[in-house]
Amino acid sequence: MIARLCDLIADQAAGKPIKIPPAGEQVWFWFRELDTQRQGNGYGMNSLGFREIRAWRKERDLPKLLPWQMDAILAMDMKRRSVEAEKVNVAVDEPKAEVSKRPLTSRLFDALFASKVK
Repeated sequence: MIARLCDLIADQAAGKPIKIPPAGEQVWFWFRELDTQRQGNGYGMNSLGFREIRAWRKERDLPKLLPWQMDAILAMDMKRRSVEAEKVNVAVDEPKAEVSKRPLTSRLFDALFASKVK
């Protein structure tokens, strides 16, 4: 079940239609709710830690999660961050815009950044 839920994360990121298995629906919706409240650090998304999961569970007044539910949420979190990291790596590998080999002279500078005062 956990592997199937993780596969759904990748499928959804790829834009494929997904079908959540009935046995995993509750964990899927819990993860999606946690995922929307995720913090970032400027370099990417932070992981969902035990502290955040515990705080969310208490806020929602849910009973203690079963071990497989906690394992599923943590595995789905790792998969989600992995999928996002792949997207960033693809964007970094894209070819950069070509820079002109023409030297920047004062005439070229004036032509590009013309003064409005005459």
